[in-house]
Amino acid sequence: MLKKGIYENIINQEVERDIQEAESQQLVCLREQIDAAESPKILADYLAKAIRQKLEDTEDMHDRMTLVNRILAEYGLVEEVQIADTSNLLMEVMTQQKNLLQKHSHSETVRPQSGFRVSNLFTGGNSVLSLGEEIRREIASADEIYFIVSFLKLSGVRLLLDDLKKFCQREGTRLRIITTTYCGATETKAVQQLAELPHTEIHISYQTDIERLHAKAYIFVRNSGMHTAYIGSSNLSKSAQTDGLEWNMRVTSVENPHIIKTALATFDLYWNSPNFEDFRLGGIEKFQQELHRNTFKGKPDTFVYQRYSLLPHQKQILDKLKVEREECGNFRNLVVAATGTGKTVISAFDYQSFCQQQTGVGRTSRILFTAHREEILRQSLHTYRSVLQDANFGTLWVGNEDPQTEADYAHLFVSISMFNSRFEALFSQLPADYYDYIVIDEAHHSQADSYRKLFSHFHPQLLIGLTATPERMDGKDLRPDFGGRISAEIRLPQALQAGLLTPFQYLCVTDDTDLTDDSLWNGQRYVIDRLADKLCVSERAQHIVDALHRYLADEYTCRALCFCVNKKHADFMALQLQKYGFNAKSLTSDTPQPQRKQLAEDLRNGLVHYLCVVDIFNEGVDIPEVDTVLFLRPTDSLTIFLQQLGRGLRLSPGKTELTVLDFVAQAHKKYDFASKFRALTLRPEKNIAQQIANGFTLLPTGCSIIMEKQARQYILENIQQAIYNKNRLVKEINSYTTLPTLTQFLENNGQDIRVVYVGNNCWTSLKRAAGRISYTDDAITRRLEKGMGNLIHHNTASYLHFVADFLSGSKRYMDEDKRLYATMLYYNLYQERIDKTELKEMGMYQALALLHDDRYRYFKQEAAEIVSYLLSHLEITTTPLGPEVLPCIELYGCYTREEIFTLVGRQTEEKRMSGSVSGVFNLPEYDATLLFVTLNKSDKDFSPSTQYDDYVINKDYFHWQSKNTDSHHNRGGRIYTEQPQRHNKIVLFVREEKKDGFGNTCPFHCFGLVDYVSSHGDFPMNITWKLEKPVMPQYLKVV
Repeated sequence: MLKKGIYENIINQEVERDIQEAESQQLVCLREQIDAAESPKILADYLAKAIRQKLEDTEDMHDRMTLVNRILAEYGLVEEVQIADTSNLLMEVMTQQKNLLQKHSHSETVRPQSGFRVSNLFTGGNSVLSLGEEIRREIASADEIYFIVSFLKLSGVRLLLDDLKKFCQREGTRLRIITTTYCGATETKAVQQLAELPHTEIHISYQTDIERLHAKAYIFVRNSGMHTAYIGSSNLSKSAQTDGLEWNMRVTSVENPHIIKTALATFDLYWNSPNFEDFRLGGIEKFQQELHRNTFKGKPDTFVYQRYSLLPHQKQILDKLKVEREECGNFRNLVVAATGTGKTVISAFDYQSFCQQQTGVGRTSRILFTAHREEILRQSLHTYRSVLQDANFGTLWVGNEDPQTEADYAHLFVSISMFNSRFEALFSQLPADYYDYIVIDEAHHSQADSYRKLFSHFHPQLLIGLTATPERMDGKDLRPDFGGRISAEIRLPQALQAGLLTPFQYLCVTDDTDLTDDSLWNGQRYVIDRLADKLCVSERAQHIVDALHRYLADEYTCRALCFCVNKKHADFMALQLQKYGFNAKSLTSDTPQPQRKQLAEDLRNGLVHYLCVVDIFNEGVDIPEVDTVLFLRPTDSLTIFLQQLGRGLRLSPGKTELTVLDFVAQAHKKYDFASKFRALTLRPEKNIAQQIANGFTLLPTGCSIIMEKQARQYILENIQQAIYNKNRLVKEINSYTTLPTLTQFLENNGQDIRVVYVGNNCWTSLKRAAGRISYTDDAITRRLEKGMGNLIHHNTASYLHFVADFLSGSKRYMDEDKRLYATMLYYNLYQERIDKTELKEMGMYQALALLHDDRYRYFKQEAAEIVSYLLSHLEITTTPLGPEVLPCIELYGCYTREEIFTLVGRQTEEKRMSGSVSGVFNLPEYDATLLFVTLNKSDKDFSPSTQYDDYVINKDYFHWQSKNTDSHHNRGGRIYTEQPQRHNKIVLFVREEKKDGFGNTCPFHCFGLVDYVSSHGDFPMNITWKLEKPVMPQYLKVV
C-alpha cells in the first residue's frame, strides 16, 4: 500500500498495482517521464538493488558468483567483466621491490579502516573512528591529495605533517591545498611548513571581502580509481581533526562516483580561478601582509599593486565595446554598471588594450580621466596603476595636487571643477585631438553645464562614459553624447555571482491594494498622481509596519531606503513611520542641497533608519551601508528598478546581505512583473513563471527570493496575462498607429527577439494576422514563415553582411567563394534539400532569388530587419578559423549542427545530413575531428550524475568526457592522446543546454582548436584540452 507523500521510484509491476489501488481510493498518483540524461544512473541503481536482494537470498558463494556471471553473459559482457576468481578481491598491485621490503619488515600497506567501497559519516567526539587518524591512513595509499579548507592551523598540520612528508617524497605524487586569509585565522608557520614539502602547491584567496570560503574537504585520488573524499565541517586544526563535534561525510568512488567527480571538478574550478593566487607569487611577505590586513582590517600606507584579473562579466563588456567600434563604428561608448562592479577596472583594461594597438605613434596614448569627486579620482588612478603595473602612471589634478611638468598633462586625472576653472587658460588651448582616450566617470553628471566644454572642445579617438544610473531624475538623456545608445551593460546577476555585490534576500509581501483599474494606467506606465492617491492610505502604512516587524532582524537599527511614487507619497510614508516610532525622514527634490547631504550622512551613520525617497537616490548617491530596501510602489521602468535595487547592493564591512521588501499589489494587466524577476536570475531565458511557481533555482550564489502566497498568486496571474503568445503579439502590433519595424517593436516592449519567433511565427506572419499586411498563402510562403526564425541566432558579422548584400540586390552571393554561405542561407530559409521541396525545378540560386520577387517582398524586408537588428546587437567579434582548418567556420560563431555540416561541405543543396549524429564527428578531408558538447545534458536545470562530465575549467582549459567506447589502448582514444604528435585538428563546439527557454533547439558556439593536455580513466576517458583561444566569457563560472 502506497503512503501519501513524495516519491521518485521506478514503477515496477508491484508499484503499478499499488498505484491502481491508491487511485481506486480517490488518491492522485503523479507520474513524470524519466530524464534521459539521468536514466542510466536511475536504472542501474534499481537493477543493483534487485540483484543485491537476490544475492542475499543465496547463501552459497559459488552460487552467487554463478548468478552474477549468468547475468553478465546475458548482456554479452562475457570477456571483460566475467568474474574469474570466485573467492577473492584484488587488494593491491605493487612492485617486486615493495613486496620484498614488506615481507622482510613484516608490514603491509596502510589502508583506511573504512575500506574503499562503503561511504560513512564521522561525527567527532564519541565517533568510533578518529577523523584525523583515518585521514593519515588515507594519505599512505593516495597518489594525489587535494585539501580545501577555510584556514590552516599549525596544530592541525602537525598531526599530518610526517605522513604528508612521506607522501610527497614518493615519485609521481601531488599535494594541492586551497585556503584563505579570512579573519586572519590561517597561521604563517602552517603555510610555511606545507609549502616546503616537495610536489606541493598552495593557492590562497586574499580577496576575503569578495569571497568567504567555508568549504572543508579532503580528497584522495588513486591511480587505481579507488578515490575517497571527506566533506564536512573540519578545518585543518587539531580540535577539528580529533575531539571537536564536527560532522564529516566520507564518500567513495565505488558508491558515490558522482560526488567524487563533483568534488574534483569544483576543486579544479577554484584552483584555476584568478581569485585564488599561487602562494609562491607573493611568498611569505605578501601572505603576512594580507593576514595582517584581514586581522586588523587595515590598508597599507604605501602604494601596493592590486592584482586584477578580468572577471567574465567584465570581459563581456570589453568584447561588446570591440564590436561597437569595429562593426557599428561607434567610438563614443556609454557603459552602464552598478556601483562596485568594476567599471573603472574595465576602462583601465580597455585603455591598456587601446595603447597596445597604437603602434608607431612614438608615445603612450594620452588619457584624460574626469570625475566629480576627489575620492573617485584617487581610487581610479590607483586602479589604472595596478592594471598597467606602473606605480608612476598618471597625475592627479584635484584639491592641493596639480601637474608639475608638461609630461604630467599627458595622463591626467582631473576633477570636472578643476577642468572648468582651467579651461580658458589651458584646455581650450590644446588641440581637439590632444587626448586620444577620454573617460567620464559618473557620466550621469555629463548633462550638467560643467561638462559641455569638454564635449564640445575635445574629439578623442575613444570616449568612454561610465555610470550606474543612466536614468536621470530631470529626464535628460545621456545617450546623444555617446553615439545615441548604451554600448554595454553589466547585468546584476553576473556581478552578484562574482561576489562584487552584497547578496540579497528579496521578500515579496502581499499588498491588498487594487491597482488594476485602467484609470490608473497611461500607455506603458502608471499615472503618478493617481497611483500616489491609492497608496497614501493609513491602513496600507500599518500593513507595511507589520511587515517590518515580521521580516527585519532589527527594524529599529536598519539603514533603509524606501522608494515612493512622488513627493506626497514620500512625505506621507515618513510621517507614518514616525508615528509608529521609527526614525524616518523624507528626501525629495524640494529638500535643500545642504540638508540632502546631511540626511545621506545621517543614514550612513545610523542616525536615520528610514529615508523615504522618490528617484533622487538613483543618481550617483553612494551609501554602501544601506542594508534594507523597501519598494513601496510598483516600479514601471526596469532600468530604474535595477538602479534602486543597486543602491543597497554595495559591499560594506559587517554587511552580509541586503534585505528587500517589495510590496506586491494586484497590478494592472500591462504591468510587467516578469522582466523584473527575470533580470535577477543567471539564466533570464528560462521560463520565469516556473521559477516563481516552483522556487528560484537560478539566482546568484547567496541570493534568495521568497514570496508570500497571495503575492505569488498576483504575480503569476499577471505574468499569465502578459505572456507574449501569438494573440498578445498581434494585439501589441495593433496598438501602433504606424507599423513599427522589428527593432522598434522589440525595444519598445523590452523583449527578446526570440519572442516573435516562437513556433512557426515570424514578424511578417504576425503582421498579417494583425490585418496590417496581406500576401498569398502558398507552400513557399509557409516555408519562409518558418525559415525567418532560423536566422535569429547568427552572430558572425561576415555571414550577416553576406545576407545583407544578397538582400540589397548584389550578385556576389553567386560567387564560388560565397557558395557555402549561400547554401547555409538556402537551408535557413527552405529547410529541406531542393529536390524535396516545391523548388525542385529550380537551382539553389534561383530559389534564393525568389526573395526579390514582389510576391515575397515582406519576407525580404523582414530578413533585412533581422540582419540589421542582429548587427546592432552583436556581443563579440568572431574571426575565421582559416581555410587550413575549416572554411567559413569562425571562432565564437554560433551555429546549429546542420549549419556546421553545411560550412564544411558535408551538406549541399542536393544532400542533407539527416539522422542522429554523435558528439564526435570525423572529417578525414580536413584531418579534423569535431567535438559537439552539451554542458547540461539533462532536461532539468540540474543533473547530479552528468553535471561534471564536460565543463569549462578556466579561460584556457576544458574538461571533456569521451564516448564510453574510448580508452587509452584503442584507436578511438589514441586519436586524442596522440594528437600532439600527429598534429590532427580537433575543433570544439559547445552549448549550455539542448533547449532554450523559448523551446528552440540551442545552437553551438565554436570554441575553436584545442590541444591534448592530459587524460585519465577508460570507457570513458576524461580529457583536459587546452584551447588555442580563450573561452567565451559567458561560459566561465566565477569562483
